[in-house]
Amino acid sequence: MSTKLEKKLLALIREANQNWDLFREGETILVGISGGKDSLSLLKLLSNFDLDLHSLHVRVKPGISGKFLDYCRLFSRVHILETDIYNKAFDPNAGKNACFICMRERRKAVVTYGMEQGFSSIYYGHHKNDVVETFLLNQFYGRELSTMLPKQELFDGLFHILRPLYLIPEPLLSTYAREQEIPVEPEDCPAAINSRRNYLKKQLDQINNDNPKIDVIDNIFSSMKRINLPFIPGFPDTQVMTNIRKPGHKKKKTDNIQI
Repeated sequence: MSTKLEKKLLALIREANQNWDLFREGETILVGISGGKDSLSLLKLLSNFDLDLHSLHVRVKPGISGKFLDYCRLFSRVHILETDIYNKAFDPNAGKNACFICMRERRKAVVTYGMEQGFSSIYYGHHKNDVVETFLLNQFYGRELSTMLPKQELFDGLFHILRPLYLIPEPLLSTYAREQEIPVEPEDCPAAINSRRNYLKKQLDQINNDNPKIDVIDNIFSSMKRINLPFIPGFPDTQVMTNIRKPGHKKKKTDNIQI
C-alpha cells in the first residue's frame, strides 16, 4: 500500500506524463539505473504503473553489489552493459574533463544499446533540482539559456530521453529512498566531489538556508514558465537556437535565427 509520500510523488509523475506524454499504459520501457537514489526511486515508482519495465546499468568499471541488482530485479528485467568508460574518462591524454567524457560516453553507450535491443527511449531519474542546476550551469559556463527537457528528441525522433521525475524536488526523493529502504550505491566517482554541479548544489543549498521563507529551487524552476520578453534585451547578435543538434554535428549559421 502506498504511503502518503509515495502518493504525492506518483501524482507529480502523472502530472508530468499528462504535460509531456512520457509513457502510456502497457508500454515496454527502459529505465537507466546508476545505483543512486534518483534512478532507483524512479524504477520503484514506475512499478506502480501498468508498464513492462526493463532497466539498464552501464558499468563504467568493475564492481557492483548483488544487493543493488537484486533490488532492480524485483521490478524489472535487468540489463548490464560492460564498458571501459572509466579508463577513457581518466586517461591523462583525454583532453577534456572526466565528467564530460563519462557523460558523453555513457549516453552514447545507452542510445546504441537501446536501439540495438529495440527500445526507442531511455528513462532517467533527473529531478527538478537537476533541471535548475543545468539551467544555471549552462548560463555560467555555456553562456546560453537552456536546460534538460522532460522529453528530449534524438536523431530526428528515432530515440528519446524521458524524465518522469521532472516536477519532483530532490529532497522528496531523498526522503522516499530512506522511507522505502532503497539500497542506494555509495558515490565512488573521484571526480564527483569537485564537479561544477556539486559546487553549484552547495551554493544553492546555502542560498536556501539563508532564505528560509522562499523555495529558491522552485522559484528558479518557475521562472522558466514566466518569460518577460519586454525586459529581455535584444542585442544585435542575439541568437534564438531552434534546432537540437545531433552528437558530432557542427554548428552552422542556419542553426540559429538572428533577431
